[in-house]
Amino acid sequence: MTPFLFLALVACDTVQETGRRRLLLTSESEEQSLGLQAYAEETGKYKTITGTKDAEMVARVATKIAQAAEKGGYKYKWEFKLLDAPDVPNAFCLPGGKIAVYTGILKITQNEDALAVVVGHEVAHATARHGEERMSHGQVQQVAGGALEAGLSLAKMGAAAKTGVLSAFALGSNVLGILPFSREHESEADEIGLRFAVRAGYDPYEAPKLWERMAKLGGGGPTWLSTHPDSGDRAQRLRELTPRVLKEEGRERDIRK
Repeated sequence: MTPFLFLALVACDTVQETGRRRLLLTSESEEQSLGLQAYAEETGKYKTITGTKDAEMVARVATKIAQAAEKGGYKYKWEFKLLDAPDVPNAFCLPGGKIAVYTGILKITQNEDALAVVVGHEVAHATARHGEERMSHGQVQQVAGGALEAGLSLAKMGAAAKTGVLSAFALGSNVLGILPFSREHESEADEIGLRFAVRAGYDPYEAPKLWERMAKLGGGGPTWLSTHPDSGDRAQRLRELTPRVLKEEGRERDIRK
């Protein structure tokens, strides 16, 4: 049995909400410890805003999304902060339920329902353990690269040729492995986050509107070299996904498009 087959057998489990199989090589306690450390480091770079309407909205949304996640069995020590960063249109949730929203994203969300979509998406990354999965794949990639380099050292190949092969492996494994996997994570977090928002009582039809606003902001290079799906494609997928999620969550009569 090869080392990679052994890893696949002993370290695979399933994402609860979607049934997708994944590879995890780290424990959840290790992940949460790293998350707590990273949360302190990142939030320490910005002033935490309290006592404003925006801060109250973030607290309200984060609390409701956390409660929705807990219905799925995710019992974290939740924490949330609104960070004073008007030029950072982002949010995140680290392992263990450590949520941060940068003020820059509020210009794009524009309302509480859309903010719930964003926070639900970020919490979904944490509950689905996407960061840990990417770390695990990175470890496998590192092992594979080392094995390739060891094999080349035994081959009758010049130094320049070896360098070319290793460079091609690094590019190929990244583009064909790590980046597409990130896009898969983003799509999965979109779906799970939509479910969290619905369970929390928010309007999921704000999700495609949010990504249409994101699309108007533009973006970098081609999708196949990006860690995120195209914003327009995301909006369309969420528009198609919303009726099914509402039906499966038993809320199709509560919310109208």
